[in-house]
Amino acid sequence: MKYEVTVVDIGELAKKFFNEGTVVLFSKKEMPLEMKEISVMHNGGKLYEDIKAGDKLYIGEKVYTVTAVGEKANSNLRLMGHVCLKFDNEKSAKMPGYIHLERDSEPFCIEIGQKIRVES
Repeated sequence: MKYEVTVVDIGELAKKFFNEGTVVLFSKKEMPLEMKEISVMHNGGKLYEDIKAGDKLYIGEKVYTVTAVGEKANSNLRLMGHVCLKFDNEKSAKMPGYIHLERDSEPFCIEIGQKIRVES
């Protein structure tokens, strides 16, 4: 396992981004107040090994394959517990702080209490 956190809060506007395949993750203790409404907040966790394309990201029991990782995504995750997850099948990172993932046709949802983890 490379990373694991538990979702502790979800901002009101964060759910609107789910339809666009976007999740803004922040550690609750590191999150700037102005980001609260758009963020999915977690309890903080340690990144044991850099995330890379081909890794598996789990939200609860649902699994997604990482397709691309921005050059700042791993360092941001280590420092602030922050990353932007983009479920868009992109094969190259569009922004330095993005982690791109496969997207399927099922409606996307994250619930408080769910675990988010990454494995090789």
